[in-house]
Amino acid sequence: MAKLLTIFCLLLMSPFAWSAAPKVPLPAAVKTAAPDLHLLGAGHLNWLFFSVYNAALWISGDQYTPTRTFALGIDYERSFSSHELVKTSLKEMRRLDDLDAAQLAKYRTDLQHAFPDVKPGDQIVGLCMPGKYTAFYYNGVLHSKIDDPQFCPEFFAIWLSPHTQVPGLRNKLLDLHE
Repeated sequence: MAKLLTIFCLLLMSPFAWSAAPKVPLPAAVKTAAPDLHLLGAGHLNWLFFSVYNAALWISGDQYTPTRTFALGIDYERSFSSHELVKTSLKEMRRLDDLDAAQLAKYRTDLQHAFPDVKPGDQIVGLCMPGKYTAFYYNGVLHSKIDDPQFCPEFFAIWLSPHTQVPGLRNKLLDLHE
């Protein structure tokens, strides 16, 4: 019986056990700001045994390119403080690109304005208008706008860089079948 229970638990933790792509809706306000966006891919992030969030990537055009408008949405399944979101984002941005102290300080301030505390059921969507700005929507409402063209590629690399800490999620967002 214990062996059967162990096999069942392993199957539940398998990436194939939950193969359906999560449904992450694109808020109407984002559709209005960027009407040509369409869903490219979606995935789920677990950390150890905890369900963290569902994510989706909407793009304009046929494939993702950081030089075209795109949006990344996250539907949270756990609570996180604004401080935790900012700290984790900056840590990953620093890991992916050797940012100087002044740039990190600026991004810290930008992210503190962009990220509220979140709880299960909350959604944050980041809309990247390359070369212009990045807008953050919290539960469907514009929450923050960062008028720094460099911010977008630095921030979204957290999920979309080939060097991300979450390569499985990246592959699902980019609809890569590897």
